Amino acid sequence: MSPAPHSYSNPIIGECLADPFILRAEDGYYLYASGAAPDGRFIPVWRSADLVAWTFVRGAVAAGPAGAWNRRNFWAPEVMRAAGRYHLYYTAMPDGTPGNTGNRVGLAVSGSPAGPFEDGGVVVTQASLDGSPFRDDDGSAWLCFTAEFGNDRGLVPGRIYVDRLPSPEHAAGEPREVMGQHQWQEGPCVLFRGGRCYLFYSTGSWGDASYGVQWAVGDSPLGPFAEAPNKLLASTDQVRGPGHHNFFPGPDGSDWIIYHGWDPAFRARYPRIDPLRWTADGPTTLGPTSGPQHLP
Repeated sequence: MSPAPHSYSNPIIGECLADPFILRAEDGYYLYASGAAPDGRFIPVWRSADLVAWTFVRGAVAAGPAGAWNRRNFWAPEVMRAAGRYHLYYTAMPDGTPGNTGNRVGLAVSGSPAGPFEDGGVVVTQASLDGSPFRDDDGSAWLCFTAEFGNDRGLVPGRIYVDRLPSPEHAAGEPREVMGQHQWQEGPCVLFRGGRCYLFYSTGSWGDASYGVQWAVGDSPLGPFAEAPNKLLASTDQVRGPGHHNFFPGPDGSDWIIYHGWDPAFRARYPRIDPLRWTADGPTTLGPTSGPQHLP
């Protein structure tokens, strides 16, 4: 039975879409995800006017020519609007590199959130993945990312780093480690609330029930960050391994969280959304949820 129009259903799209990101734009909500799109391009883009009914738009980017930085992977998209343009940050790699050691955070740019996006090249020259742009309360732009294996600049694989974005196309090349408490942490993103800086990230193994969302709090993007004792999202019997999340303003203007979670049999990862609530102890959510939920 379909939910009423004033409700959304988790999964919000009946497609296997990992690493989802939602951008709220003037004409609705745009969801971007990892992997191949039905039109032969990559980074599928979906649009909704109400967070209930979703329509496929297009693949945001095309694979580059032979020798290009973006031939494979196409992971972890996030979009930031700057100077009237939409900047899509994502992970990709060239041919001919072992494992995922060729991963780099790069960029594509469009005049519309619907795309298509034109290649803007590599943004983080170190081996990296899961780039997440954000702005400080003072308007300065930053990028957090996870260091990848194969790094030749002293960055530790699986740890989270933050670097300045002097322009949307280039990181400053001055990464600073801000989270390395776990064996591996990925999918970082940042929110500023109440004069404090909140760092969110996924830990555990993405392919099993250990995966979940942690958070930590500090006074600036460069930390230091103190990790909270409890996860923001953890596995349930209905939703396994929830994570690789981000945040967007919901219909009522408050913070909502978007993430993916496996079905109980680990067949597919579906995009899911839930309201985020702020308490005296920090952020909290009722998620991961699996059924229809009321929209404000």
